[in-house]
Amino acid sequence: MTVPARATLLATFLARVDWPKVSTVDTRRYGPQYLTTAEAERLVWGLFVDRLPVLHAETMGGLRLVVVGKSVTWSDRDLNVYVGTLDRPVRSFLDFTAVEFAAVFGWHLRVARRVAAALGADVYVTHGFNPDDISPDAHSLASKFHTHLHVPQAHGRRPVTPARLTHFERLSLVEPYAGVFYDRAAAFLTTRGGGVWRVVPGFGYVSLTAPLAYAASPAGLAVLHGLLGDLHAGYRLVVDAVTAGAEETATGCARLVPRLAGERQARMADLLTANAGWLSDPSAGLLTYLAAHVAPAEPREHPRSIRIASAGQAWLAKGLSGALNLVVSAATGRVRFDIAPRVVSTSGAAKVISPLGPTLVVKDQGPATLVQRRRMADFHATVAAVAATGRRARTDG
Repeated sequence: MTVPARATLLATFLARVDWPKVSTVDTRRYGPQYLTTAEAERLVWGLFVDRLPVLHAETMGGLRLVVVGKSVTWSDRDLNVYVGTLDRPVRSFLDFTAVEFAAVFGWHLRVARRVAAALGADVYVTHGFNPDDISPDAHSLASKFHTHLHVPQAHGRRPVTPARLTHFERLSLVEPYAGVFYDRAAAFLTTRGGGVWRVVPGFGYVSLTAPLAYAASPAGLAVLHGLLGDLHAGYRLVVDAVTAGAEETATGCARLVPRLAGERQARMADLLTANAGWLSDPSAGLLTYLAAHVAPAEPREHPRSIRIASAGQAWLAKGLSGALNLVVSAATGRVRFDIAPRVVSTSGAAKVISPLGPTLVVKDQGPATLVQRRRMADFHATVAAVAATGRRARTDG
């Protein structure tokens, strides 16, 4: 599925990018390559964990959580948290029950709060998800649930020169479908949100805010779990209107095949009528546009290529993809929860959503220096100590 050459949707949104706020930052390599993506995708959970540089591990219910160091990072204070089980695959938040979701993200919020206090810096918990999408412009590891627990790197940032960015890099800064997410999130919170989470639109994402004490509570986390399930259901309505579920093989990445034009436009018209209560006019216009213009995907140079030479190679996401971003403030006692879909463009995360502006991370720019390795080691030690203290407190209590 893709937008053909005559379409102007992405060009329209790219024209709205606030380029002076966009920057890039280089990150370094902090150790050996522990696992290739192919190995990580293939290994069963137990063997996968055996290959990781584990800093901390604990069990919550039937789930195992492990905190690990990274080789290639998003910043000079960054690590991964993996959650899985021997009994079933856990690929994204969509695989968690409500109880599991509250346990996993409640743990993250508690740890992030203590790390933020120790460092005097906002701490980010980012979960990229693409459980059904194997294209190279999706998140790198689809088969294992994981988060990045990190502090965005403020130093070393450089303003971008738009003309020097690839088309793939430029597209990572926009996501037209975010407006649909905002409409549905606002409707959900009005009727089932409990009145505490507040939602605001962003450019390419949606943000919710709440006091930390509520956000980390079972009630606050239940709202987020319900909201994400509802957003997924709304996304499925759109997918079912424009495709019948068949997959093509020409691209090597199994894109969904669009219905015939007349059928998908008629089905989309019915969807818009049935959901007029929560869809805004701009969102209805976007969905009408997609139903009119979506076309079969065209192969790229090779299946793993991120080079986009034609509009037919700018594939739409297959399955709900994007990023969740929890930001625990070091100063305000509040949490920001960003939801960045990846549907029409190439990256729901835009790497880092922050007050500093979107950041394109240029990974693995040579080995880390001694100073950088010490900074990373200190971050790892802080997170591991906080996590271990929290586990002892829960066990003792």
